Amino acid sequence: MPITPTYPGVYIEEIPSGVHTITGVSTSVTAFAGLAKTGDVNVATRVLSFADYERSFGSLVSYSEMSYAVRQFFLNGGSEAWIIRLISQGTTPDTVTLQDTEATPKNLLQIDSVKRGESDRAIQVLVDATSPNAFKLTFISTAKNNPADKIVETFPNLTMVNPPPSPGLGYVETTVNGTSQIATVKDLVHSSTALLPVQTVDQGSLTSGTIQASDITDLPSAESNSLRISLDGSSLDTINLGNTAASGSNVAAKLGVIATRIRTAVRALKPANPAYQNFTCTVEGGNTLKLTSGTLGTGSSVTVRATLEHSIATALHLLDEATITTPNTFLLQGGAGALFTAGEEYNRFIADRAKREGIYALESVDLFNLLCLPGITDVGVLADAAAYCQERLAFLIVDAPHNATPPVLGPNDMYKDIVDTTAGNIIPKTTYAAIYYPWIMVSDPLNPGSLRTCAPGGTIAGVYARIDSARGVWKAPAGTEASLVGVQGLEYLLTDAENGILNPQGVNCLRVFPAYGPVSWGSRTLLGSDVAGDPYKYIPIRRLALYIEESLFRGTKWVVFEPNDEPLWAQIRLNVGAFMHNLFRQGAFQGTTPRQAYFVKCDSETTTQNDRDLGIVNIVVGFAPLKPAEFVIIQIQQIPGNIEV
Repeated sequence: MPITPTYPGVYIEEIPSGVHTITGVSTSVTAFAGLAKTGDVNVATRVLSFADYERSFGSLVSYSEMSYAVRQFFLNGGSEAWIIRLISQGTTPDTVTLQDTEATPKNLLQIDSVKRGESDRAIQVLVDATSPNAFKLTFISTAKNNPADKIVETFPNLTMVNPPPSPGLGYVETTVNGTSQIATVKDLVHSSTALLPVQTVDQGSLTSGTIQASDITDLPSAESNSLRISLDGSSLDTINLGNTAASGSNVAAKLGVIATRIRTAVRALKPANPAYQNFTCTVEGGNTLKLTSGTLGTGSSVTVRATLEHSIATALHLLDEATITTPNTFLLQGGAGALFTAGEEYNRFIADRAKREGIYALESVDLFNLLCLPGITDVGVLADAAAYCQERLAFLIVDAPHNATPPVLGPNDMYKDIVDTTAGNIIPKTTYAAIYYPWIMVSDPLNPGSLRTCAPGGTIAGVYARIDSARGVWKAPAGTEASLVGVQGLEYLLTDAENGILNPQGVNCLRVFPAYGPVSWGSRTLLGSDVAGDPYKYIPIRRLALYIEESLFRGTKWVVFEPNDEPLWAQIRLNVGAFMHNLFRQGAFQGTTPRQAYFVKCDSETTTQNDRDLGIVNIVVGFAPLKPAEFVIIQIQQIPGNIEV
């Protein structure tokens, strides 16, 4: 900062260098959209491994092409992905229907999981009639792979009557729906009476047999004052009820004293454990004891055993004569996924952008470079997805139609299926996408010993990531280096002649070669046909341009609102030039000198006075791209012997 000298001496002032380092962005962050077993819908979720994917979206499932694609992505070198789970109309949630207590029960209340499809959480419903006109619902959601991951929601003072008959009560649909993160409810009858559930037990308990006055005379005593107890399956602990006999004029009074001693002793065992902390012991009917665990759910239980010596448990009829009650809960089940129906794909993938649904869930993601829609060949979906990728400076990987048969030269020189698909209007013509053929064969963990035919896009995205890391985004993701890890075979083995039909159409073929195995053997965009002659026909050129554009977009934000004159232009040339020179040194461009490889121009020629009056600064960046060597031609000739004339 400027210094104001006030005393004779030496002052130090740091001068800004004008250097604003431009950092290159990632090139292989891949977004996937499609069906999954479970998980949030229309929400972009970041995953860094297939284990991450399984934790959020469940394991592989036969109807989810995306689950196999993500697995292949990480197998082939991918390191970061964003997953958007979509669901079809046929996807159903876990559900249960509650009935009344009449002799002929009728359905009263339907409870559905908030998440549709196969759930990765077990959802229990506990119902308790708290009064003749009200009831309580408790939802317990437990992760199937981690029982300690438990979420409990309780909704007391509910009624089936709408509007509620008295203050303090809430209509079940209004109270639960929109508030619960676990379930939704549906009133099936709109009854004028409150719900009286069939099962209302929500805590495990143990009720003694009938206790007579003679059973507890002079008890507890020094000889009979202890018992062993366990709550919720924990280890048995011994409690002592003291040596002083319970006082009282009748059985109920004496049992009240004993119940208090049991409750106090049990709670003191494990004060931090809810089962013990909320444990109760009450007198029922004047002649029985009821011991109740302090927790809800199917694991709630009470177990009593005699001590090795004299045990008061026998006198209190807490052993063979006791009645053990475990919670009767309703388990939500039956959720299932389903494939998209005919014509449904477009509305699911290209949904409401304002609501960030479908692929537009990526609006919440700062950066993604690749987009995969595994197995999707709907022309409308692909066209809009390619346009969105162009807007976001990303690249779309397209799977060839699964029913595409190998190209065959017919009587009229017409090529079948895949040739027609790419030559016609079915696939969008853009340099922001590439198509791959044929589909791949991978081992199927769901059917051990069998192979599954899968869309190649996820595997190819992983290859992109691997080669970007090893060689750079300017290297074509193809060749013998582009091996397909985890691929056991291809749905169709192309010949060189068939490959020669597809390549000029801009179709990237997957091939199998001896010693190399399955590899990616093409590097053209969807506008990469020989007829189109587009300068961005090759994938590495388009992706390098996207990398430069995104990096410069983020790295020149500091320019905004700076004084628009030569000092600023010089700084821009310095910083952008440094970024481009670094790419040149890494071998990203043609040419042996910087002048041959790239240029950065920002001066009075690019930014006129009129531009400055409008607040505009123009930066022109050019680069000489490296084009892949598609065709290696070796010329051989004989050397003639010496001929004397």
